[in-house]
Amino acid sequence: ARDAGLAVGARVAAMACTTVTTFVVAGTLTKSEYGAYAIVFGIQVLLVMALDLGLTSSLARYVAQGLSTTKLVVAVGAVRLGIIAVAAACVLVAPVTPWLEDSRSLVVDLLPVLAGLVVAQSLVAYFFGLLPSLRRIRLLLLVTVAQPAVELVLVLVARSRGGDVAEVIGATVAAGFVVSAIGWVLLLAPGRAPAKDVAEAAPDAGGATVRMVAEYGRRIFVVSLLLAVFGQVDQFVIGAFHPLSEVAPYALVLKVQAMLAAPAIVIAGIVAPRIAGAGAAGQAMYRQWISFLGVVTFGAVLVLVVLAPQLFGTFDASYRDDWAFVPAMGLFLLLSALAPLPTITLNQTGHAKERLPIAAVTVGVNVVLDLALVPWLGAWGAVISTTIAFGIYFLRHDLLLERELGATANPPAASIRGVLARGAAVSAAVAVLALVVRAGLEAAFTDPADVVVLLVAGGLAALAHLAWSIRIIR
Repeated sequence: ARDAGLAVGARVAAMACTTVTTFVVAGTLTKSEYGAYAIVFGIQVLLVMALDLGLTSSLARYVAQGLSTTKLVVAVGAVRLGIIAVAAACVLVAPVTPWLEDSRSLVVDLLPVLAGLVVAQSLVAYFFGLLPSLRRIRLLLLVTVAQPAVELVLVLVARSRGGDVAEVIGATVAAGFVVSAIGWVLLLAPGRAPAKDVAEAAPDAGGATVRMVAEYGRRIFVVSLLLAVFGQVDQFVIGAFHPLSEVAPYALVLKVQAMLAAPAIVIAGIVAPRIAGAGAAGQAMYRQWISFLGVVTFGAVLVLVVLAPQLFGTFDASYRDDWAFVPAMGLFLLLSALAPLPTITLNQTGHAKERLPIAAVTVGVNVVLDLALVPWLGAWGAVISTTIAFGIYFLRHDLLLERELGATANPPAASIRGVLARGAAVSAAVAVLALVVRAGLEAAFTDPADVVVLLVAGGLAALAHLAWSIRIIR
């Protein structure tokens, strides 16, 4: 609980930096430029996930079980780096998808910075993926805050120089290289080996090998790649049938989703290995933490819905009329913050293979609905398809984990109903608080600045919600 509390604190600080960065980038770029920016980052996510081959999550499992060594961590990292270097070189000459039409030249210009982005984010992903299993929590918290802070500083520098979209993306590239380099130096420093020798930690267990890591990684890889496709395909399909300016508001909601889910991902990374190794107590621990995440997230989503006009107006005046995307994607925002706990726990318990059919169905449903709805409804079609597909994804993972942990007395769905019931009252209260404060500011001032309303109403509601949620959980 202490580690999770520190992790949330660090993630809140990181989220604050990321939030400011998002505002700065959205305010600096035009809608079409931000659409291209989102497409480039979407391609980067797919490439980073594909090039990982499931090795990071697989190695994390063996590290958590005490079957890894420092030599293995370095060896797997070297394999990944070789694959990434070759792929990054290929990106420079990769063909650009033909549906980018008038923005095609812009994306072509961004290919060099995309190559650097892939390398930098791959290094960061490997580092972050291993730290929870290594139990290096302080180092995890340090880099959790450091990366977005460095990125924010570099983005502000780029903006002050009048930088274009390539320079803005370059700030993320530089931040990734700087933070990953510092992190790896601290992790591999003499006397701070990332993993004990197997002979010392578990003499009779036998050690994992690169081949073992690769074999289990294959199972995780397919699932992870399918999820990466799920997370990015909507933007690609919207861009295929509509101008890139229509990608921008949808992409901004996904940015909000990522910021909202970030604390949950950190908590899940710390808690999941403990749930997986808790034996009979694992079920109770899982329900305790899924309840906590549900209570906190439900209130946060309601506050976002209440303040959606001010949130989008703060990005840029041109986005203010797009605020309705937030309430429309409210259920997705909630479930995306809950999903990391069961999914990461299932990886830790060795059930990656069982996750594959769920991921395949999720992506299949999303793609079919996208192709049916997006040409007709634009980004709103993607909202519908994403919500339906992710609902299937989360509920099936919860069912699978509850069965794995031995749920017999109650139906698995009972845990979900409990989450929503416990968070409903306090969440409604903080949403009303945000609404009242917003109305008060609008009555006291003539056309108050969106950022002021967002900070005051959102800040008061967030503090009240956090205090009440902690009281409920206790």
